[in-house]
Amino acid sequence: MCTITEQFARIIENSNEEDLAILTDYLSNFEKKQQGEFSTYLSASLNMTRITDEQSSVVTIPNTPFIHNNVAIPHGGILAVLLDTAMGTLANSKCPNGTTAVTTNLTIHYLTVATEETISARAHIIRSGRHTMVLEGNIFQADGKHIATATGSFFIIPEKKESITALQQ
Repeated sequence: MCTITEQFARIIENSNEEDLAILTDYLSNFEKKQQGEFSTYLSASLNMTRITDEQSSVVTIPNTPFIHNNVAIPHGGILAVLLDTAMGTLANSKCPNGTTAVTTNLTIHYLTVATEETISARAHIIRSGRHTMVLEGNIFQADGKHIATATGSFFIIPEKKESITALQQ
């Protein structure tokens, strides 16, 4: 059985320039996660930036081969993560203390392919109740091209203090 060091050496040896650029970005963001700059490994791996105000939330990721599917365009599942994160970030910012919002439904319409260097999803609240919220999210490019639109329902639940991993141990 090989060690992680041997595996890493093999990966480096077999990498092309694109592989090395993606790996370098990934490792840099992994370190940022360890230092507390990212709250989750998913946010770190996608190099997400988040801006939230009273009315909206914007989440942005770079459009690199790391997020592309087998036809070299951004994977629809990654766009779903981006939309869900923008909506969930806003929903959670509106939750009362001691509660959190979790996605109960997500409907996405993919309209065209994202082609710019970054992809941003903007979310706003459609309705906010005591137990649920409904939000809308959209991905627009800077040139105005509408990439995707989504609605999401979020259930407001008591916040858990322990992570799922800790509960499983």
